[in-house]
Amino acid sequence: MALSHSPKIVTDSLVFMYDTDDGKSFKGEPTTNLITSGGIDFSQRSGYTNLQTSQVVDSRSPSGYACEMEVLDGANINNAARSKFGQGTNMPSSGNAFVSIFAKFEGGTYANITPKIYNGSGTAWQSLSALDGGSAYLTSEYRRFGYYGAITANPGFSMTKGNSNKQTGQKTRWHSPQVELKSHATQFVNGTRSDTQGLIDRTSTSTINISNASFDSNAQMTFDGTDDYLAVPHDSSQSFTGDFSIEAVIKGESNTANCIIQKGSGNDYYQEYWLLQDMRSSQGKFSLIMGKSGNSSANYLNTSNVLSQNIYYHVVATVSGSTSKIFINGVEAESGSISNRIQSTSDLRIGWRVDGFAATNGEIPIVKLYNKALTAAEVLQNYNAQKGRFS
Repeated sequence: MALSHSPKIVTDSLVFMYDTDDGKSFKGEPTTNLITSGGIDFSQRSGYTNLQTSQVVDSRSPSGYACEMEVLDGANINNAARSKFGQGTNMPSSGNAFVSIFAKFEGGTYANITPKIYNGSGTAWQSLSALDGGSAYLTSEYRRFGYYGAITANPGFSMTKGNSNKQTGQKTRWHSPQVELKSHATQFVNGTRSDTQGLIDRTSTSTINISNASFDSNAQMTFDGTDDYLAVPHDSSQSFTGDFSIEAVIKGESNTANCIIQKGSGNDYYQEYWLLQDMRSSQGKFSLIMGKSGNSSANYLNTSNVLSQNIYYHVVATVSGSTSKIFINGVEAESGSISNRIQSTSDLRIGWRVDGFAATNGEIPIVKLYNKALTAAEVLQNYNAQKGRFS
């Protein structure tokens, strides 16, 4: 198969892949956007004249449209004109929510415009913060702004200056409003993003359930070292009778045993394959473990103790005939012989072994499976294609 997002990686014989930096793979943390597609009111607020608020075509918006606000000659806005977005939607009746939008300065004479949310009487106007950590003012490029707090049943946005600072011809635009019952913004979604829609297998072979994963304040996927994992239902293409390869990027963040990926029903002896980063005690190694027929022993391949905490490592384990190898950051680190391998119909698990051992504390942003043994050149090719992302 061919993956359009990264022509530099090896895709021949790829049977499973996710990558949290690939927008076609990582769609975002599961959430519900409480604003429906019909929940935006483009009419002008009563009493505030000559502020034109309308829906315009904009290819930069996921929906293809944006809300545009233009200050016309003689406008009376008094810093209170707004376009509303809560009409007919299920705004929370109590507690806090996170509201976010993408906004920009579109035309006219530039002014220091801070996007605000009108949140009803009592809380009134609240300034939105730039989620990229940059300028609090609108710029010529779309950027995301957000606010965490109480949201009333009839809120709206302001993208103008008040009467004392207004300038005829000023235009601002915003799109993709989102209100969600979280303390941070997640990737925009129109409706609900379910537990099986947030992370996509790029080979279209499997469904990945991320309901047991954690997410940080930037809505990036993490593993908490206690009980986090990804669940992938069994597929025969990921159970290997012949050669295969496992590839991953992992950052372990504590002195723990970190399960990268495993397919099996119990301890080491029942694992078709299990790739481990072991950071316990003075250890710092990768291990490839494969149970043997009879389930009374296993094949073990361990690297030397060369790993450190809080460092991203690219690791590849290959099996070719009776030989297994582990590569670290594109370089072969260990090889050994194997025999009497077993197969399993158990589901894949990423981040925590099925018997409750080796809950990963850290990040696993990339996992791939190939139904062939990658060559040393192909391992290096994949490492070079991805190493610039991690530091």
